[in-house]
Parts: sequence; structure tokens; C-alpha cells
Amino acid sequence: MLEKALRYTPQLFCVLLNILFITSIANADYILTAPPRENGELGKETYEPLANYLSQLLGDKVVYQQPNGWFDYTQKMRDGRYDIIFDGPHFAAWRVKHLQHIPIAVLPGTLDFVLIAKANDQEITKTKDLNGKKICGMLSPNLGTSLVYELFENPVLQPVIEEVRGGMQEVYNSFKNGHCRAAILRNDNYENLPAAEQASVKVIAKTKSLPNQTITVSKRLEKNAQQIADFMVSQEGALAAQGLLSRYSKSAPYFETTSSDRYKGIEDLLEGVVWGW
Repeated sequence: MLEKALRYTPQLFCVLLNILFITSIANADYILTAPPRENGELGKETYEPLANYLSQLLGDKVVYQQPNGWFDYTQKMRDGRYDIIFDGPHFAAWRVKHLQHIPIAVLPGTLDFVLIAKANDQEITKTKDLNGKKICGMLSPNLGTSLVYELFENPVLQPVIEEVRGGMQEVYNSFKNGHCRAAILRNDNYENLPAAEQASVKVIAKTKSLPNQTITVSKRLEKNAQQIADFMVSQEGALAAQGLLSRYSKSAPYFETTSSDRYKGIEDLLEGVVWGW
């Protein structure tokens, strides 16, 4: 009897954890989220401290919700089920236009991407040479992938995106190992390559510059938007978001102010281009 009870203890523990999580979300006044780039444990470690600080600031319960994959994330976002979101400017722009979200803070700098090929690949010298060829990139609707698609104006003449999981380093490794004729990298990643690695590749194209990753809040928080914005750009806000900043803005660990005007038109990277948008 005891042996049978012990056998089911791990399953029972998981069930209880799920019940506690669902109850916590149900009792939340506001939900904070971000794309599913981290696993559940790392997601909580990165974002829960910020949710706790925001709860104290607002006097209402803010809970971090970890998305169950990209489909779950984008579906709930489009349904307006999130109140505070940290993600890329194309998603932020879509929410500003369609959900009347308010951008309140942005990471310093811009997001720029380069399309690279091997320096000795004489067949690839310009963008159109990649029509029908494999390009290593991250899973759409990743911003870099969306921006590179924009470089190919003819919908019939397009490259084939070889989707790579695991971040920009894995994209570069896949390209280096010969899986693709080109690769999409953040300009920062390209510039940080060792000199010998940089010499072994060439830049075929550069994408337009866009605002960095952004925090937006929903209309439910319209009256608190300025309060949250002021907090996020303060030293206390940087402390609250320390986990997030250490992952996504190591060289400039703080937020800056932003405005809706900076995001006009960026939603076009999603609408009519990425399935479901």
C-alpha cells in the first residue's frame, strides 16, 4: 500500500503544482508575459521578480504567466489576454494598432540584422542569388527572419528558411557546418565574431533598424501606464528587471522611454506575411 502511494507521489505533486499555478493566474489582477524563449523554470527566474515589484507598485496582483509554446503565446496575445508584455517591436506594433496597447519602455539601441554568406561562395554575391536557396534562421515570426523575408519583394522568388532552434549561435553553427548557403544574424552577433570568423564570411544585405525589445501595457492599465513607465526607467525598475536585463541587455542594463509613434508600420512584418496574422 505504501509502495503504491509512493509510486504516485511525483504525479500527485505535479498535479498539485498545476492546480496552484492555475489558481494563481485566476486570482491575478494583471498578467505579465514574454515569448517562450526560456523554459518554465528560467522564465519564472527571469520575470517573476518584476511581477512582484509591479504588484507592490500598483497595489494589485501581477502574475507572470509562462506561455506553452509560440502558438499559445501568439493566440493569447491576439485575444488580449495579457496585460504587460515584453517582446519584439513587430509584436509591440501589432498590439499598439489592434489592441491599443501602450509602449512604456524599450531596451537601449536598435535591432539590426545582417544576411551573411561564406566569403568564398562566388555564386552568392547579392540578395537575389539566394532565391530558392537555404538560409539558416530562427523560427518565424522571429524578427530577423521576418525582416529578411522583406528583402525579397517577389513572393514567387523567395529563399527557403532552414529553421534553427537554440538562438543566434546555433544559427551560425548550422550555417558554418554547411546546412545553408546563408544565415540571418543580429548585427551585434556578427560584429562579435572572432576576426578569423568574420573574415570567412561576407555580408550580403543589411536589414532596416528597428526599436529594441519593448514593454507594452494593455488598455486596462491605461491610467497606470505613466506610473509603470517612470518605474521601469528608474534605478529601482532596473533592479526589478535585473534577470531580464542580464539576459537581453548585458552591455546596457536599463530601460529607456519610448512612444507609440516609433512603432507605426512595423506590424506590416506580421500582417499578411506570417500565417495567422
